[in-house]
Amino acid sequence: MMVHFDFYPKDRARIGVLEHRLESAIKRAGVGELGETEYHIDGNDGYLYMYGSDPDRMYVAVSPILKSSKLMNGAEVTKHYGSRTETTVIHQDGIR
Repeated sequence: MMVHFDFYPKDRARIGVLEHRLESAIKRAGVGELGETEYHIDGNDGYLYMYGSDPDRMYVAVSPILKSSKLMNGAEVTKHYGSRTETTVIHQDGIR
């Protein structure tokens, strides 16, 4: 699963806190692992990568955390099902 979000260098510490929360939720649920976060400084793009065998179970484990973070407002969540993908957008009031 991949989360594409707007990245601003001033938010790096808050993103670190978010990463720790996501990692704990993923481990607690036993659904996979949090990968490296990627930042594209020149384009203000950030990417969170999460790996597991079932993207739906992964999403159930992490979505409350993503939805509660103002940093993730407008972020795109892409779940990968083999060669097929499904993308949704996070809004402060949930997914639309």
